[in-house]
Amino acid sequence: MRPGYRQYGNMTAEPARTTDVAALALDYGDRVIVGTVRDVHQAVSSRLFRTTRLVGGRVPESLHDAVVTSVYGAVSGVLRVSSGSVRALASRGVGRPIEATPRGRLVVAAINGLIGDELRMLDDPQAITMAVRVDGADVAPTGWPLTQAFRDATSHPVIFLHGLCENDESWSNGAKAHGTTYPQRVATETDGTPVLIRYNTGLHISENGHHLDTLIQQLIENWPVPITRITLIGHSMGGLVARAATNHATAAGETWHHLVRDIVCLGTPHAGANLEKVAHLGSQLLRFWPESAPFSSILEQRSAGIVDLRHGYISRDEWEGQDLTGQWGLDRIAAAPLAHAEYHFVAATLGASQRHPLSGVLGDLLVHFSSATGVGPAGPIVEGARFEYLPSAHHFALLNHPRVGDWIVDWITARTRAPRALPAST
Repeated sequence: MRPGYRQYGNMTAEPARTTDVAALALDYGDRVIVGTVRDVHQAVSSRLFRTTRLVGGRVPESLHDAVVTSVYGAVSGVLRVSSGSVRALASRGVGRPIEATPRGRLVVAAINGLIGDELRMLDDPQAITMAVRVDGADVAPTGWPLTQAFRDATSHPVIFLHGLCENDESWSNGAKAHGTTYPQRVATETDGTPVLIRYNTGLHISENGHHLDTLIQQLIENWPVPITRITLIGHSMGGLVARAATNHATAAGETWHHLVRDIVCLGTPHAGANLEKVAHLGSQLLRFWPESAPFSSILEQRSAGIVDLRHGYISRDEWEGQDLTGQWGLDRIAAAPLAHAEYHFVAATLGASQRHPLSGVLGDLLVHFSSATGVGPAGPIVEGARFEYLPSAHHFALLNHPRVGDWIVDWITARTRAPRALPAST
């Protein structure tokens, strides 16, 4: 087995290598950077040559276009040839496995968040497949691998789902400062067994929900001990994936969702993420001028997973057949919450209070307070959900914060809870 490459069960596959990453960078250098510069150059020169046509006709413009086409074509050709050569090296095993280090695994997670749907379509080795993870490696959801990976398994798996461009190791953010993580606290302070999931965050949230539905069914069938309870904990997009999975299971007539007692969503954009809305608006505005239109195409290349965050969609019916880069998405499909589960929404703001200017404008930097608490334009998205508020904290602090850790432990261990109302829309 290659150094730094582990396996649990039969999930070993040819790993993505540093050469695969380099080839992908060359491809996008050609398509995005060179293509954008060329299109901007063409738009600017076309405007400038309008005046020269009155004196010299189209001769200067034709000569300019011929030279420019030749230059950009040569640069593009070099990048394409280089990409092909590097990919050939990768196919021969040249290059270090990119996932051999935590930094490399983080790079792969970020790439999947940005263009994961395209990677999957191209069958690129960097495309992530949803899997249970232990020590940075996939665990096959079958009997022996699960038994080996979870020797102290309890009947209560607590499933952790990371957010966009993150991975299973993101839950360790701030571990040195705080001395612990949520999974560690679940393992030592509750009857739960932490189960970390990694998935391709560039795919549609509804598709990842389908994959999670299937994976949880496999866990129930092959877990070392009979499962009597399930808790789902998601950061940002992960909260939407958790809700998408229970929604899919309900629609498909599955039964595992009856085991779910708590769904915890940390900074989840239930009503949409402001940053994605800004990106969408920016791409629309850039189309108005020929010189800026090429930059609009860059923004429009974001993954399906990112686009889904615009309105927090969890159902395929909400996006299927729609133009993902157009003005779409104000109608929501009702997704009934699990009647037997409690929903816990945690919202953070950069300011020390909800009324602070930073809180009102930026929320936790990526998600607005009202969206994180599940309040949309038409009211609560999940009726009866409870919420907690963390002031003076940014979006990624929710991955590992002592106060949030206390809440999670309390929610898992508490037998009775007093009802709490949702906040008014802000």
